[in-house]
Amino acid sequence: MSSKAILLIVLVAITGFFACKKDGEKLTGNTYNAITLINAGGDTLNVYENGTRINSGSTLLPSGQYRNLEIAAGTQRYQFKKAGNSNTLFETELSMNESARYTMFVAGESADKVFVLQDTIKNDTTAHVRFVNASPDAGNIDFTIGSYPIFKNRAFKSATSFLSVPYGQVFYSMVRQDGSILASGTLTLSKGIYYNLFSKGLVAGTGTNRLGARILVAQ
Repeated sequence: MSSKAILLIVLVAITGFFACKKDGEKLTGNTYNAITLINAGGDTLNVYENGTRINSGSTLLPSGQYRNLEIAAGTQRYQFKKAGNSNTLFETELSMNESARYTMFVAGESADKVFVLQDTIKNDTTAHVRFVNASPDAGNIDFTIGSYPIFKNRAFKSATSFLSVPYGQVFYSMVRQDGSILASGTLTLSKGIYYNLFSKGLVAGTGTNRLGARILVAQ
């Protein structure tokens, strides 16, 4: 067999391999980055990127998170399904840049309840806290922590930067614009750790979808 014929067979085989890849499978050569996935809603979920489930270890529980999930950089389609249900609850298109770190919040059962925040993390000896309003119907929220001034009127999907605060015990509060306290209390923060402190749930929510607050380690 001539060298030209062998080359033609190899090229056909390579073309066939990529043509037969199933929807959602990741091809080698793509650029990936890592995200944190946080469930601020009341459903137990599975999350898919272009048809491939990314929380492959277990389901994403309400108020829970997955860290360091591998996703393809750039603009991708994400599907969200309730655990145990093969039907797509909703899907949305999100764009995340190469080499940047992000946190994705899922705060409800529609695409407008999903948002991403870019994570800017530096290593130092303090603790760091970021406030996030992840409650769709609670209105704007005032946040405060320790001796920091109040961060006023933070709308749904908005967040502060990561605030450098002394580690140890600090007081925090989340207050709605009608003056009602959404959550408050004392937190014990560890040296060198980054945290997401977020509101979650719905005003009329019950059970796992009840309005409240949660703090999770970001890094």
